[in-house]
Amino acid sequence: MSNAKWSKLLKAIAESDIKYIASEVLAKDLVCDTLWHILLADYLGNGKYTADGIAGAIRTKNIEYVIIPFESINELSRMKDLIEKIGKFEYDIDNEKLIIKIFGYR
Repeated sequence: MSNAKWSKLLKAIAESDIKYIASEVLAKDLVCDTLWHILLADYLGNGKYTADGIAGAIRTKNIEYVIIPFESINELSRMKDLIEKIGKFEYDIDNEKLIIKIFGYR
């Protein structure tokens, strides 16, 4: 997915009042198999992400997918509605684990 498309999505999520478990958001980049903890609120808006101290900034165009966990099915549904409203994105929802996985590349 392009930086611009990620930017549009991440900005909308950051500006929404949807409640998700911010400390458990994960991203996988295309280069390695490691899942990095990232903070959606720390999105820099210039095609980068802040991650943990080891990974440093992750370019959004290199993100394979992002996993966002929720505490309630209602908030998960609200996120699905937001994603649908913004544009065409590939994602999977796990209603049992209360997670949404948004793909940059599948």
